[in-house]
Amino acid sequence: MNLRVITKNIGLALLVDAGFMFLSAAVSAYYKFDSAFSPLLLSGFLTLVVGILPIIFVGKGTNRITTAEGLLILFFAWFLSCVFGLIPYALYGGEFSLENAWFESTSGFTATGATILQDIEALPRGLLFWRQSTHFIGGLGVVVFMMIILPSAGTVKLRMRHLEVSDVSAGSFNYHSNKIVRVVLTIYISLMVLCALLFMLAGMSVFDAICHAFSAVATGGFSTRNASIGSFGSRWVEIIAMFFMLASSLHYGQIYASIAGRNFGVFRNPVVKFFLATIGIGIVAVFITLWISGTYTNPLTALHQAAFNVISIGSSTGLATVDTSIWPTFAIAVLLYFMIQCGCSGSTTGGVKADRIMLLFKSVRAQVMATIHPNAVVRVKIGGQNTDTSIVNSVTSFVILYFTIMFFCALIYAACGMDLVDSFTGSLACVGNVGPAFGSIGSMENYASVPVLAKIIMPLEMIVGRLGIYAVFGLFLIKNR
Repeated sequence: MNLRVITKNIGLALLVDAGFMFLSAAVSAYYKFDSAFSPLLLSGFLTLVVGILPIIFVGKGTNRITTAEGLLILFFAWFLSCVFGLIPYALYGGEFSLENAWFESTSGFTATGATILQDIEALPRGLLFWRQSTHFIGGLGVVVFMMIILPSAGTVKLRMRHLEVSDVSAGSFNYHSNKIVRVVLTIYISLMVLCALLFMLAGMSVFDAICHAFSAVATGGFSTRNASIGSFGSRWVEIIAMFFMLASSLHYGQIYASIAGRNFGVFRNPVVKFFLATIGIGIVAVFITLWISGTYTNPLTALHQAAFNVISIGSSTGLATVDTSIWPTFAIAVLLYFMIQCGCSGSTTGGVKADRIMLLFKSVRAQVMATIHPNAVVRVKIGGQNTDTSIVNSVTSFVILYFTIMFFCALIYAACGMDLVDSFTGSLACVGNVGPAFGSIGSMENYASVPVLAKIIMPLEMIVGRLGIYAVFGLFLIKNR
């Protein structure tokens, strides 16, 4: 195990965090040196020193990284980013006790969007910008930023990419690993710039537009307002947010390939078609429920609220316009399904991912057909192509592990004193990086009342959900050589 290369590259990831802390301090200075300036500046220097020390003292050595070393870099880059990311909150004080700062930092870096804040608008602009910046970093992934400045990647880039992109969703996306980083960055930053510009045209201030672009494209969910994006009271703002949340739920490589090829190839991908079809069915089902139940008497309002909240939950973003916890039970059940599925692999979304859900459905269908026709050879096909049995087994194992972790954590939260709805939907929201749950931690509420132990464990569940269960469990199988 090459500890030198591990510590060096973790240090590089921390330097990225330090850069955004200094940028947030600059925002604080622009707004007449608000009360977040000193905490951000001090945090930036501390993170800079810790990040740069390994680079200075480890010396030169091989830049080749094994898969095991890549897993360690991946995990500790994320974990330490969350740890150092809490420092600005802790130094600022206010609602940020140590456990609250840990929760908020991890929720930002994992693009979960759950918050302990009861009064978001009371925060100074500099700290709000840092809070939103953690989405910017986390949405794309600390590991991707690390790969940009990695001197030499060898094959580890491709291996680490597969921790985020499944073989099913990757499909015809066959770029080399070096180009993958440029592709993802190009799409990510382009979507974010365009989103911010459209928000400004819709009436948002420059500050709010940039901050909410970070949330929408990173599918994070943090907002600068207590009532989330619904506080702007603008249909155009919400429509723009819907478009970018949906776009950011698609495989970035396929989006790039469609743009580069000047075609709509992304919409021919079976995973994308499945994802968009489920979103469409979900919107219709929730719309009919809201209208018939009388929750909204105006059908256009019912349709708009159904579309926004299905897309917001289905993309694991969690931006909110209304309190969905008071919706009819069937509508909540539909949203619970999308908390599990979320978007496509190769995107910034959390959850099980649509490609795994689709493959699971097809696998079940194949098993039923094999039972009915025992002499037939029934294969699982995606887009007309046979799917390798190892991929089907991998997806099945992933889903089992996913729900095992969700249930285990839910039991811990229940033991801490949380009620059944809060425990299970909160656990589902954390492991899926969705953010808002139901009950007392719904879309218009917060996690401030959650017990202290739960506030410590929930961020760990967020990290497991964000990095991928196999990546985290792989750490326990690494042998020191």
